[in-house]
Amino acid sequence: MEELIAQIREATGTNVGIDEAKRIIASFLAAGDFWAALPYVDQPFNVAAETAKALFDRGLVEFKNSEILFTEKGKKWLDEQRIQPLIISTCNNCGGRGISLQSFSGLLKRFKELVKDRPEAIVEYDQGYVTPETTVSRVAFLAQKGDIQGKDLLILGDDDLLSIAAALSGLPNRVVVVEIDERIVNFINNVSKRENLGIETINLDLRNPLPENILRSFDTFWTDPPETVEALELFIGRGIAGLKGPGCAGYFGITYAESDKFKWRDFQKLITGKLGAVITDMITNFNEYVNWDYLLETIRNDIEPLTVYPSLNWYRSTQFRIEVLKDTPVYNEPATGKEIYVDKDALVFTGMDREEK
Repeated sequence: MEELIAQIREATGTNVGIDEAKRIIASFLAAGDFWAALPYVDQPFNVAAETAKALFDRGLVEFKNSEILFTEKGKKWLDEQRIQPLIISTCNNCGGRGISLQSFSGLLKRFKELVKDRPEAIVEYDQGYVTPETTVSRVAFLAQKGDIQGKDLLILGDDDLLSIAAALSGLPNRVVVVEIDERIVNFINNVSKRENLGIETINLDLRNPLPENILRSFDTFWTDPPETVEALELFIGRGIAGLKGPGCAGYFGITYAESDKFKWRDFQKLITGKLGAVITDMITNFNEYVNWDYLLETIRNDIEPLTVYPSLNWYRSTQFRIEVLKDTPVYNEPATGKEIYVDKDALVFTGMDREEK
């Protein structure tokens, strides 16, 4: 086990411990498939991939497409290490969100109709959008917390098209979207005009300050930032700058797939420290993302499961809700030129050339 962990640490630069490695292996055991295990490993994608590779290198597993099959040697080793499979008990009705869509079934049906021709995710902006059920669950969560009824909603980045679902619900007073991708801005504008939804859009790179006319103007913000500390500080900071004041709320997601536990701690310190907000809610695996077309082109491909396009949606994020207090500061300074998309935990492959493998 010590050699296996040393390989994972050296290859990923992540300080994985014995219990964390055992959890990954227990997830492989429970799911039997690399992609199906990922929502439960609670570690970055590259750590899970390197763990699978380390097991394969030692003859403990074999691969059949994306399946992970433990060999006789592997089964004996599992007994020696006292590793047993996770018991996965996720609710089939709500997907583990704890949110019912019974009151929003009509909204879900109409939303699916309106977004069927949506722009596809592109790598340039680190895009990947959630399922329609997730988008409508976001509206339901907002409504359950009282953060959308008659409220002014600011959405920072909207490849998930939450603005359309929120406006369709008839619950918010105002919906404003700040989005860098002109394709998405145009799509939202066209749907909004056709359906008379009144969505306002601003085409802006959030590394630039928010326009003065929308500062301190909203009750709630929602954002889904890239998972670097720099991006989280930027997007959450912009969201807070858009809020009216104490008691207003912000929502965002963080994955394990692209953030290790040390980064999670840095995120939480940033939110409660420099950004001066309080974390009120966390729902694990709330956001389920549709597999994006460019996935296999941008990840490592050094083991067989990583060459097989996943048959299920594996990329999930934990949903956070925060509130601002009376002493929460406002930041709206320029951040032009900053790298906000890639760090060591990024899913996009940044190691040796793929052709070398």
